[in-house]
Amino acid sequence: MQFEQKYNKIKSLLKNELTEIEKNMCEFYCGIQSLQENLISVVTAPSKKIRPVLNLLYLKMYGAEITKKQIIIQSAVELIHNASLIHDDVIDNSDTRRNVKTLNYSFGNNLAVVMGDYLLTIAIQKLLRLDSKEIFEIFNDSLMCLCKGELNQYIWKFKVPPIENYIEKCKNKTAKLFVAGLKSSAICANLNVESAEKFAELFGIAFQIRDDLSDIIKNESDKPSKSDITNGIYNAPVIYSENIKNLDVGIAKTKELLDNYLRELNLLLETAPNNKFKQELIDLLGILGEL
Repeated sequence: MQFEQKYNKIKSLLKNELTEIEKNMCEFYCGIQSLQENLISVVTAPSKKIRPVLNLLYLKMYGAEITKKQIIIQSAVELIHNASLIHDDVIDNSDTRRNVKTLNYSFGNNLAVVMGDYLLTIAIQKLLRLDSKEIFEIFNDSLMCLCKGELNQYIWKFKVPPIENYIEKCKNKTAKLFVAGLKSSAICANLNVESAEKFAELFGIAFQIRDDLSDIIKNESDKPSKSDITNGIYNAPVIYSENIKNLDVGIAKTKELLDNYLRELNLLLETAPNNKFKQELIDLLGILGEL
């Protein structure tokens, strides 16, 4: 069974909650019908929705109720993620994403940037409704880190960075948004916030490492294979290989790096309650390691 099939099996357990999250995400109107339709298409396009899936499984594993606040948090996470993808497409001059024409292709870079910004304002509006300064600051920190990660990536274009720099970029660009979602959810559910934050950060880094490996060795994603190398973005496989031509050594070492993170995540789950949601999280970690 391929990654997508196994992952969809896990995701199917959360169908009702994911439907509610998507419905909440679509509660906006930008004032221009043609742009509205395109924005709705972006936020409802088939995708992994890995962030809410991780967060919902973690909450359910600890017996937490999925309240309206939890739905709003996950909706905000996905809106921010989608906004960042719109901006990424502008930066990378991408024509398609998820097999659909990008907003920058259809409307040009200038309008696409504003449309991405608009989704960010919708996410911020939703977070303000939670009336929690702590949660708002958590999300603000994640946005700052995301921008720092992008700046770091730009500065190192077509240069091979140290592996420590790469891990920091993974933490900022990817893991911090995982942290924002799960840490905020843990606060609302009165769970151990420190444990949730650690799990989310390690998972986010592992997820990004896997995505970078996938870009090199197979084409599961919605972007062309080796697109990062073409764009001068040298991730772990290139860093470990020290070149962009013979990547075999780098691929093997990156797999070891990913396995280390997955082992640490499995160790964190050992003390969690034993139930079907814990098993689904273990299975999720398992399929992340299948490359």
